[in-house]
This record gives sequence, C-alpha cells and structure tokens, in this order.
Amino acid sequence: MTSTKEAAQARDDERTTATGLARYAYEYIDAARLVDTHHGKRPGFEFVSPIPAYFLAAHGIELTLKAYLRHTGIGARDLSRQYGHDLHACYRKAKELRLLDHFAEDERDRQALGMLVELSRGHELRYIRTGYKQFPSWAIVEALAVRLHQAIAPIVGYHSLAVRFGDYK
Repeated sequence: MTSTKEAAQARDDERTTATGLARYAYEYIDAARLVDTHHGKRPGFEFVSPIPAYFLAAHGIELTLKAYLRHTGIGARDLSRQYGHDLHACYRKAKELRLLDHFAEDERDRQALGMLVELSRGHELRYIRTGYKQFPSWAIVEALAVRLHQAIAPIVGYHSLAVRFGDYK
C-alpha cells in the first residue's frame, strides 16, 4: 500500500509532464518574441529589448530545461524543490543528463545564459533594483531560447517554433 505522500507525488508526476512543460515553454518564448517585436517598433526600443521580454524568455528557457529534466525521469516535486527557478542548476543538471547530445551549445548561449542567471538570481527581471545591470543582447537570448526549445520539444513530444538563426550550428 502506498502512503499519502507517495500518492501525492505520483499525482504530481502524472500532472506535470515533459510535454506540458514544453508547451508552457513554447508559449513563454513565443510571448517574449511578440513583446520584443511590438516594443521594437516604438522609438527608443530599436536597440534595447524591454525587461518583460527577457523575463518571458528566461522563464521559457527554465521550462524547456525542466521539460528535458522531467523527460529524463526527474520527479515534479524535485523540479520544484531542488531546482526551483535556478536556471544555472537546471542547465547544469540537463548537461549532466546528456543535453548536449541534442543541443549544439554555442559560446553565445553560455554568455546569454550566464547573464540571465545573474539577472534572475537578484530577481532583477521581476522587480526594479537600482544600480548598474548588464543585459545580454536580445539576439543571443532569443536564439538560445528558441534553439533550446527546438532541440528538446521533439524529444518530449511537442512542436517548436519555426525560426532559424543562420549563424548558429
């Protein structure tokens, strides 16, 4: 007989699927691209993307990584408790579980992820924090989010965005 705790964990695992996480990731990444496109048409935003675009993209990357982790057998509760919103921890674990067999990591990906990790660590994509901040180029953030999703979505049974970034592998 299973305990109440084990039954709750089984329900969480059943309800939090890799495919579902990939779907949410797709929607966050798509929304980030829409926000950037919409704001890019406004004066003053020709070269700088709005903070919500970065936030949406970072969350889409997190959900994409969690889709991969869930697919490899990591339980839903562990995704929440062990990894939370820690992009660095999610990425590190995904690489341990052979993510790079599916995703052609580029130096620009590492650069974008590193900067997003720093901005996320201080919740600077959610709340205003005064002082100097360094934001990655939107071009490398968008490319990371989309390409990572394109690599993982088919593995977990979901579709991805039909976008190409010519100078990436």
